[in-house]
Amino acid sequence: MSPQRTGERAPSTRSARPKLAAITAGVTRLWQRRGAARSRAQLDAAHEQRLETIAARVEHLEAELEGLQDAVYRQAVQERENIGELRRRTDPEQLARELGRDARRRGL
Repeated sequence: MSPQRTGERAPSTRSARPKLAAITAGVTRLWQRRGAARSRAQLDAAHEQRLETIAARVEHLEAELEGLQDAVYRQAVQERENIGELRRRTDPEQLARELGRDARRRGL
C-alpha cells in the first residue's frame, strides 16, 4: 500500500519520539505536582491532627501535674502540723506537766 499524498509529510518515527518523550515527561510532572500538592495537604492535615493530639495531652499532663502539686502541698502542710504538734508535746515543760499528771492519776 502506498501512502496517499496530501501535501504533508507523515512524521517520521525519529522526530515523533522526542516529542512523545517530552509530552510524557510534562504529563508526569503535572501528575507529580498534583500528587505532591495532595500529599502536602494530607501532611498538613496530619500534622495539624498530631499537634491537636499533643496539645490535648499537654493539657491533660498539666492538669495532672497541678493535682500532684496540690497533693504534695497538702501532705507538706499536714506533716508541718504533725511536726509542730510533736514538738509541742515533747517540749520539756510540757513533758514534765504530762508526767506529773500521769503520776497523780496512777497514784504514784
